Amino acid sequence: MKSQYASRITEMGRNLRHLYRTQTTDSDRALGLPWYDNAHRIMRDWSDSYGYSIATCAAVTAAISPQCDWTRNVIIADDILAMRPPSIGGAINSNVENARKLRDARSGDTRTVFKSGPKVRAFSLNLSGDYSAVTVDTHATQAALCDVEVTVGLTQAKYDCVATAYERAAVSLGYEPAVFQAVIWHTWKRLNPPAVKRQRRTQWLAVGEF
Repeated sequence: MKSQYASRITEMGRNLRHLYRTQTTDSDRALGLPWYDNAHRIMRDWSDSYGYSIATCAAVTAAISPQCDWTRNVIIADDILAMRPPSIGGAINSNVENARKLRDARSGDTRTVFKSGPKVRAFSLNLSGDYSAVTVDTHATQAALCDVEVTVGLTQAKYDCVATAYERAAVSLGYEPAVFQAVIWHTWKRLNPPAVKRQRRTQWLAVGEF
């Protein structure tokens, strides 16, 4: 089925380019440009330390990532690859189990445990060093739509449309898609911190929109 987002790919690309050109700071670029290189370096170190392929280390890490902040994600992934129980919380239990399954199978393909998980798959590819894929989370979607109120999950069709918008915008600005996404992610997070989003949601409730 064709996504309703398909007709908005050009608009989303325009939004992303405008956001980058008018709102992205040197600090956002300093944080975003090396982000995936730094994360990939961790995957390589784990591969050397634990004897798994880089792809497996990336898949294990990506499997833990939904609703888990990066600092905790790294600690939990390291524990799992080292055959230790997670030393901290913060990950969804079923995702920890999926990470263990990927580790035990020495698999680099998250689709074996996530039947519908385009974001996890893309994140795994990015961590492996493939920067042509685009990791699209809620922040990335909001930035593309220029709408901080967007909270809905993405079907595969919608995901592909948002990812395409990032890919096209990245190419036009001379970036690899994943690197551009990381820069935009830091820009959007800075402009729309959690406190601001909570305030917006409180205002929605106050006027009876939910």
